Amino acid sequence: MSFGDHLEELRSRLIRALLGVCLGTVLSLVFAKHVLALLYRPLLVVLDAHGLQPSLMAIAVADPFMSYLKMAVITGLIVSMPWVLYQVWMFVSAGLYHHEQRFVRLFGPVSLLLFAAGVAFMYAIVLPVVLNFFVRFNQSFGMPELERSGFMKVLLGSEATSQPAEPAVALPVFPVLREDPAEPAPGSVWINSTRRRLCVQTAEEVLVVPLERLGAAAAVSSQFALQFYVTFVLMLALAFGIAFELPIAVLFLAVTRLVSARTMAKARRYVIFGIFVVGAMLTPPDVISQVLLAIPMIALFEGGLLAARIVERRREQQDAAANAQAS
Repeated sequence: MSFGDHLEELRSRLIRALLGVCLGTVLSLVFAKHVLALLYRPLLVVLDAHGLQPSLMAIAVADPFMSYLKMAVITGLIVSMPWVLYQVWMFVSAGLYHHEQRFVRLFGPVSLLLFAAGVAFMYAIVLPVVLNFFVRFNQSFGMPELERSGFMKVLLGSEATSQPAEPAVALPVFPVLREDPAEPAPGSVWINSTRRRLCVQTAEEVLVVPLERLGAAAAVSSQFALQFYVTFVLMLALAFGIAFELPIAVLFLAVTRLVSARTMAKARRYVIFGIFVVGAMLTPPDVISQVLLAIPMIALFEGGLLAARIVERRREQQDAAANAQAS
């Protein structure tokens, strides 16, 4: 193909990729509430397990709507990524020889599976580990003593040294239930131990007050903002999906004879260093997600090297057989 033909092919592939992203964004808008519920679930489960209220905060007025739109755009990119990768490989294959195009046709389906595996690995393993670590870390900041002393005592005044004895009173006893009763009478009060809330039945509806465990109170409260959390999860999913394409890149370099498997193996230490750098760039600024991305990337790099060695060995055997026939 001439240079002009390559430019025309690039323009055509870009247009098709953008159309796929637009279609994925529209589909994400249609199923946005279901996608958001899927994104919220790991965080809500972790908060509930640590005795905290399973909810997110909308700091700004437009946070839910902006999160809705941002989720649709990024999710549309993630959903359409298989189609985008297919267009990339089709553009690359147009500039290769016929025997090299045979391998590129195999890269398409494999790259789709690797991208999906990266997103699934992030959602099922990495995200719960990261969220659990940070919630547990926040709870490690215990509540300090609030007794006034020194200058604070002079500034704020001293606390009452003696408190009058509290008269003995009979405390109300509320039934503790695992589920809400089917038809409670108006005025009924109970505690839902599963959802940890105090419930009061009025004439029209049930009013609830969220409850927290006594030991869950800490100086640092784990209250996650809606917009930041959605961005965090979606960018992490996109990063893991792209990072899991590493074996395809290694195999492509070997197939096109740009870099041999032996050369890449000798440069392993530099590749591992680059993997940690890329992990730091793709993931949010925390060590846990960076390490959890770098470890599978190293394993995928070794898997790509193994596949590259197999391809090179078969190619050497085919070249040797061709030379023997020619002689």
